[in-house]
Amino acid sequence: MKIFFLYILFLSLTNLKAQIPLPEFNDKPAYFDQNKKQLVELEKSQYNTMAKAKGLFSAEAGFFLEGATSKVLIPRQTELKFIVKVVPGTDASAVFDLAQFEIRKDKRVFIASQAKIGSSSTSYQKIDFELVKIKEGFYYLVAKNLTAGQYFFGSKDAMFAFSVY
Repeated sequence: MKIFFLYILFLSLTNLKAQIPLPEFNDKPAYFDQNKKQLVELEKSQYNTMAKAKGLFSAEAGFFLEGATSKVLIPRQTELKFIVKVVPGTDASAVFDLAQFEIRKDKRVFIASQAKIGSSSTSYQKIDFELVKIKEGFYYLVAKNLTAGQYFFGSKDAMFAFSVY
């Protein structure tokens, strides 16, 4: 009887993982809508670089996306889950950073570095996220307690933007 119960439990756990949709392409995170059990593609964009003088003695450089808000709208929740496929053996947390845009007029702006005469800073505020393995090569990127705003996962090649409302 115990073996039968364990077998049923194993099948139900295996079936639960089978119900999770998985992305087809590597390094392209997607939002997992837990209510609808479906993936929502994030707004993918190449980096648009910017550099701007701020007076005579300072400057800033970074990236921007056109439009004050992403068309990918995600309701605010305690925990947001994104799913990503990576090459097996790759540390997904080393591939992506999660950061928040600041809104300037009709652009979403991310300042990566600031400089003043005699000094410069390249640090920016990354948002921590938890990495949870689904199966080999597939991971949840779990972001907790995001406030309403504009966010993106950045990789070396692209920005994947979304809006939390």
